[in-house]
Amino acid sequence: MLRRRFLASLFLSAALSAGIGAAPALATEPKKKGGGPGYTQFPMLNVFTAAQGGRHGNLSLDMGLYANDPKMVDRIKLYMPRLKDAYISRLQAYAANLTASSMVDADYLATQLQNATDTVLGQKGAKVLIGSILLN
Repeated sequence: MLRRRFLASLFLSAALSAGIGAAPALATEPKKKGGGPGYTQFPMLNVFTAAQGGRHGNLSLDMGLYANDPKMVDRIKLYMPRLKDAYISRLQAYAANLTASSMVDADYLATQLQNATDTVLGQKGAKVLIGSILLN
């Protein structure tokens, strides 16, 4: 019985010291967006590649678009589904000839994605920023 009381008091003191019982603080400032107000993050883009033994590999690309003009940022958000479709098409065409031991040409991919961005948006002004490229 003493062990139960001891454990209960131990958990209670740990919870109070961690602030679980405290009231949450009110947020006065909006959360800061990573990359600034002109940056639009895209979800991770994934396409298939050829692999040994009849299996497939995966090319994953983390990217976003940056624009100085607020109207262009709104246009990017509006055209996001079309942009994702254009990016996947360009990436799949590139990844069709890759194997697990291939080297990915980041400059070529950036050029292809920038061309797709300018084509879909119908004007220049959005800059493609690549975060990471993974090839499995």
